[in-house]
Amino acid sequence: MASAGWLLRDMAFDGLPRRAAGLGGVLVHPAHRGRGLARTVISVAVEHARAAGAETMVLLCRPDLVPLYTQLGWSRLSVPVTLQQPGGARTSPLSTMIYDLACLPHPAISVDLRGLPF
Repeated sequence: MASAGWLLRDMAFDGLPRRAAGLGGVLVHPAHRGRGLARTVISVAVEHARAAGAETMVLLCRPDLVPLYTQLGWSRLSVPVTLQQPGGARTSPLSTMIYDLACLPHPAISVDLRGLPF
């Protein structure tokens, strides 16, 4: 009915290392939408990432999903986000959302995922 995945990784926020978790693969079967399942699987992923030592969570999403994640407590970043692709480093074309787990400041300059998108 619903799923979400996350990946723990050392990323760079404004050039400084940060232990972060990338959230991805959030899916809810169309027949089961509107029942709070996305909220549930996302909150479980957040708690698992927190328990694993993540200081921040990052999510790349389509612009039409920004309101959903905002309602769930995520904030939209306005800084460029670099990610790796088979041809080299690229700036993400997607909206980037952040969820703070350790009362750390949001990046003001850039984020480098230091790997492939999640």
